[in-house]
Amino acid sequence: MRKKWRFGIVGAGGISELHLKTLEKEPRAEVAAISDVAVEKARERAEKHRIPHIYRDYRDLIRREDVDAVLVCVPNDLHAPVAIEALRAGKHVLCEKPMAINGDLARQMAEVARETDRVLMIGQNNRFHSEVLLLKELIEKGKLGQIYHAKTGWIRRNGIPGWGSWFTSMERAGGGPLIDIGVHMLDLTLWLMGFPKPLAVFGQTYGVFGPRKKGLSSYGSIDERGVFDVEDLAVAMIRFEGGVTLTLDVSWAAYVERDRVFVNLFGSEGGAAVDLQDRKIALFHEEGNTPVDSVIRPARRDDRLHLLKNFIDSMEGTASPICTPEHGVYIHRILDAIYRSSRTGELVKLD
Repeated sequence: MRKKWRFGIVGAGGISELHLKTLEKEPRAEVAAISDVAVEKARERAEKHRIPHIYRDYRDLIRREDVDAVLVCVPNDLHAPVAIEALRAGKHVLCEKPMAINGDLARQMAEVARETDRVLMIGQNNRFHSEVLLLKELIEKGKLGQIYHAKTGWIRRNGIPGWGSWFTSMERAGGGPLIDIGVHMLDLTLWLMGFPKPLAVFGQTYGVFGPRKKGLSSYGSIDERGVFDVEDLAVAMIRFEGGVTLTLDVSWAAYVERDRVFVNLFGSEGGAAVDLQDRKIALFHEEGNTPVDSVIRPARRDDRLHLLKNFIDSMEGTASPICTPEHGVYIHRILDAIYRSSRTGELVKLD
């Protein structure tokens, strides 16, 4: 009989509900406990999903001997302290993105995972979409040739989450859309490109809508006691070894025609455009001197379920994590450089 992996959920906010629904689909997983400082919220989740143990303090959950793995679903500033404490208690950790609020904390998390020999995986679920995995396979087969440039972004017109909540606090979130959704697009695009070595970053962030309480989404409610001191739009240009480049555009709020989530890859033998909203890939190449374009819409798969399966396989030693802590540290180096470039107005060179 296969082992049942017992999970503890730290944080009972909206993202925890997605993970709880996913855990119920995986026969090797069960949830032993949930914690949240808003204990009534944890109780609500526990009643809905039949979770036997509820805690206000996550440390009490981590101390349980029957918890094998901890799923970190708290605000960004708590990712590192919760993950590190869980790893040191001998638990495996699946941490929501972003890995941390800065590169220094991300590096500490990776170091503790190595020291404790525990699995630390970052919840970059977009890598597990069927169209993304198909494109990764095509790239590895050489269908695009050498990728020399990429354009990626996640653009929202009215998408500021919970004005005045932790989402819009630099101290708690570490930034705005750049660290919230830009982290997804950087991770996904650079994974497809094979994580080239970054050399220099130029970036700029803007706060145009949030300070005026414009561009708000239906996610969360306004808290007049809170602050909005993060960006609501960010752009960046990154140069890598060998002259490879990437441009990034992300926004929570902007006057645009429509929301978009995209990756465009430019290769020596072909190009590709991934549309993560319409869930399709457009491929561009030539046969002879004739342009040939095609659109592929692969069957959809449950990205969060396959991320969870990879995490459990990694705990069982039958696979390696697809989203490693080293990848998270790599992405945070770039995020930190974009913010630094915006503050100073200068190109940031990476050693």
